[in-house]
Order: sequence, then structure tokens, then C-alpha cells
Amino acid sequence: MRDSIYSTLARLRPAFGALVCALAIVACDTDHLLRVDDPDVASPGTVAGADKLPTQLAGLIGDFQEGVDGSDASEGLVNLGGLLSDEFSFTETFPTRIVIDQRRMTRSNTTLTPIFFNIQRARASGERTSAAYDEFAPDDAGHSEALSLTGFAEVFLAETYCSGVPFTSLNDDGSLANNDPLTTEQALTIAVAHFDSAITIAQTAGDADLEALARVGKARALMNLGSDNFADAATTVSSVPTDFTYLVHHSANTGRENNGQWEFIWNEGRWSQADLEGTNGLDFRSAADPRTPFTDLGSGFATNTRLFGPDKYSDRADDMILASGVEARLIEAEAALADGQSGTWLDDLNALRSGSGLGLTALADPGTPDARVDLMFRERAFWMYATGHRLGDLRRLARSTARGGYGRNAETVFPTGTYIYRGTAQGTYGTDVNFPIPIEEGNNPASKAIDGCIDRDP
Repeated sequence: MRDSIYSTLARLRPAFGALVCALAIVACDTDHLLRVDDPDVASPGTVAGADKLPTQLAGLIGDFQEGVDGSDASEGLVNLGGLLSDEFSFTETFPTRIVIDQRRMTRSNTTLTPIFFNIQRARASGERTSAAYDEFAPDDAGHSEALSLTGFAEVFLAETYCSGVPFTSLNDDGSLANNDPLTTEQALTIAVAHFDSAITIAQTAGDADLEALARVGKARALMNLGSDNFADAATTVSSVPTDFTYLVHHSANTGRENNGQWEFIWNEGRWSQADLEGTNGLDFRSAADPRTPFTDLGSGFATNTRLFGPDKYSDRADDMILASGVEARLIEAEAALADGQSGTWLDDLNALRSGSGLGLTALADPGTPDARVDLMFRERAFWMYATGHRLGDLRRLARSTARGGYGRNAETVFPTGTYIYRGTAQGTYGTDVNFPIPIEEGNNPASKAIDGCIDRDP
């Protein structure tokens, strides 16, 4: 397990101490006024130089944490992606969030705006940090970590949003350089290139953990790119140890460092661990599976709702697994299944179960190709519950075979039918399978020209 954020911050303490002392000296000079230009922010171009690399990396890690897993003030993509899929159910009253659970979003939804910009901030921060390492310390392990986090931000954007995500750049003076919107495949291809570079640098630096991180990220992007890439994905992760994990860290130090899933479920009761949502949803509670333990927390934020909190995030400082050896083995299993090696596929799944120490019994071969795919994605759902994988998996199931997906009707994959809220029927689910690009992105002329999305297909 790599404890990246804390080791990075530890290296910064001497610099912080020197800064405090310098400020104290200035503050005691009563003959001069303290004048600070741009007191709230530092322009990107002012944070430059080899000595600033740890600061930039720490900033990237913080931006990535908030964009992906949220904080005390921001939902994060894992929260809202789980709400659109079958991982979470709605237990509050906000109209801009219930439509996410209902699969009925619009571009003007104000909840979606900060979430989009937070993950874009993480991506842009990653690009700038990677460029700084490329200039001052190209072979440093931190360069590999920065490239991988950039790649993961790009993967999350591709998995969460419609085709048409712009990768806007930030100039040194803080101004924006608008770029053309990218198709889902283009965004994933860019991520693969970042992971490839991260792998090479990690090998040069001799950092096996960061190499494993990049390999899992690359394989995840390849799986999203379609079945033609499954064999390459399996080869990519073959060297990743099963016990490897890379964590998105949280702490109780500040609200921004809190786990966003703990905040919005355990602390605020706004959504709940779901169970059999919308006909197609998995039995995340009723299966009584040790991989998705939960606690009955009583009433949710809204009256007449029941709140169930995922035990894996029962504290504000609980970490989230971003990449793991377990995911590597699941990728290998899915590639074996796609290659017609059902025996190897089942052995791979059962090896994970028997080695988990959770008392999971061995799986039997369900006997048909469709049933095997069902079981494959069920295992992925339970192993990687509430880690930001489920929405991307449902989209892969609903994606056309021509684009390397499984070609299933979205209404056999996503929650569908009558929408139940507060114990009563509240209309029906919509047809969303991804998030729209917020209307604020219409300030980008290229995005405005396509009304935010190239298409809303899986």
C-alpha cells in the first residue's frame, strides 16, 4: 500500500516552517504595510521550479481526492456515479439530486456543475504537475504518480460523462485555453498514453508500487476501450501483486480531507446503500455478502426513508481504494472469459474468493455465456463496491458490440421501471446512462456548438 499523500506532506513541513518564520518577521515590522498581490490564490506560473515539485504533487493529490471521492462540501464522482447506477438510493429532498437517481438529468442541473469542474481541476492539475516534473525531474517517482493520477482523472471523465468531454488547458497566467470536445474513445486513448509514460518512469525510478498503479490504470482504460483490448489489458496487469492497493487518503484534519461518502451517507443521510434498486439493481444488502457490509442507521434525511451506511466508509477518515491487485485479477478473469476460457475464468474468480479470508464459498459455473457475464460483473460489483467502478461497468454492458461492449439493452442493465421514493411510486426512471456536460461549459465555443455532448450513448 502506498501512503503517498502523507509522505508528500511530511517532506513539506520544513518549507512550511520557514514560511511561517518569514511571515512573522514581516508582521513585526511596524514601519511597513504588508502588501500581498493576489492574496487568495497563486497563479500557476508562480509555483515553478524543482523545489516546488512536492508542493505541486501534494496539490494534485488533494484536487484528485476531492474530485473523485468528495469532501465535507462536495459529493465527488464516486457518490454521484453510485447514485446513477444501482449502488446508492436517494434518501433526501434535493431536487437536483433526485433526478440523478431517477436517470433524468439536464445540463442546467446545478449539482452537476461543481462536480464536473472539480474533476477537471484534478485533471488540469495533473497535467501541470506532470509538465513541471518533465522539466525539472523527469525520472523522479513523483512524475510517475502525477501522470497516473492525470490518467485516472481522464478515465473517470470518460466513464462518467457523455461523449464530448473537453480537456481544457490552463495557461501560466491563469487563463483558459479551450480545446475541442473529445469522444469517449479519444479521452481513454489519452489516458492510456499517460499510463504508459507512468509505467516507464516508475520502472526507471525502481518504484514497484507506482508501476502497479499505472498498470491497473492502463488496463482499466483498455477495458473501457472495448473487447479488442482485453488481452492487452490482462497482460498489462499480470505482474501486479494481488495484495497491492493504492488508496485515496482521507483524514479528520480538515473538512476538505474528509471522506465524501461518509459525509453524505453517514453524516448527512442523503443517500443510502441500495438493494435491488429499479428491478435490475444488485442485492448489495440482502445478499449479506461480507464485501458489502452495512449498518442500519435508521431514518434518512427525508422523512419516510431508511438509511443504510456502507461499513467500509463509517468514519470521516476512511480511505478509498483507487486501484488494486484484486482489480488486476478481475481484469484477467474477464479477458479469459472473453477468450472462451471459462475454466480459467472461474478459477480466477474462485482464487480471489478463497484467498480473501472472508469465508466466501466457491462459485459454480452458471453454464451459459450470458449467465457467465452476469456473474463476472456481479463479482466486480461486490469486490469494488463504492469505488467508482460500477457506472463504467454498466455502460460497458450497455455499449454496442461494434464499440467493444456487451450489447445489452440499457433497460436490462440500469435501474428501470417504477421509481419508488418514500415508499410510494414517483413516476418512472428515465433513460440516462451517463452525465451531461454542464451548461456552464457552453462558455467554451467548441462545447457550445454541440450542445454539450457529441452523443449520450453508453
